[in-house]
Amino acid sequence: MKLFDRLCAGILFVLATVDCLLVPKTYTGRIWLLGTALALLFTAMLNVLRLRNGYAVRGLKMFCIGANVLMLTFVVALMMSIGKARALHNPQIIVVAILVIVEMGFSLRKNA
Repeated sequence: MKLFDRLCAGILFVLATVDCLLVPKTYTGRIWLLGTALALLFTAMLNVLRLRNGYAVRGLKMFCIGANVLMLTFVVALMMSIGKARALHNPQIIVVAILVIVEMGFSLRKNA
């Protein structure tokens, strides 16, 4: 299970990093796209920290749970705002939602 947790956290981290790098420089609203990508990157980093430190860092588990809940709320709001058809045409949104749900499950485990 720990390997699957690491894999999901790593994929989330790589997706967030690639998303940051692919923000178009000519788009006028690029700061919002970059901010969203950075929020996803910070969520991924918290999950990686949780994996590396476990209970050693006080409050880390609660911060991970909070970050995962907030990111999942954002992804669900995004899917609702763009509609089902556009969400299905952008599979990265669904992949991120699944990864965040999995990471939230791992964060909620008793020995996480």
